[in-house]
Amino acid sequence: MKSNKVLFLLMTILFSACFLGKVDKEKGIQFANQLLDDLKKEDYSRIDSYYAASFSENEPTEKKIEKFKRLREVMGPMKSYELLEAKEKHDSDTSLNQLILKYKVVCEKVTALQTFVIINDEGQLKIIFQNVQNFD
Repeated sequence: MKSNKVLFLLMTILFSACFLGKVDKEKGIQFANQLLDDLKKEDYSRIDSYYAASFSENEPTEKKIEKFKRLREVMGPMKSYELLEAKEKHDSDTSLNQLILKYKVVCEKVTALQTFVIINDEGQLKIIFQNVQNFD
């Protein structure tokens, strides 16, 4: 009887670990939309709140803001954005559940494809990867 309780407890822990840190798709989309809205308005006041600590360690706030301002200069002001793809993925190398979002971002001078990788970092959504490239 005691071994059944231990087995049940062990199975419960393993089962819950599979769902631990899962990224809610709708919340992840809202999160990325909020960042894109802030960038569109040139509101950089919350910029660090969007990124994981490991992302921010390598790039101080001022440098991030400078980079976004340069992108705006080159691409022109953002006019609109559209979600193209939202894909959930489990990275077995890092054991992270990820939400990968791809957006078509229309700016005054060019149209770009922006990719975000979002994780659940201790209950908070955070970006661990972002890429901007020309939209083909």
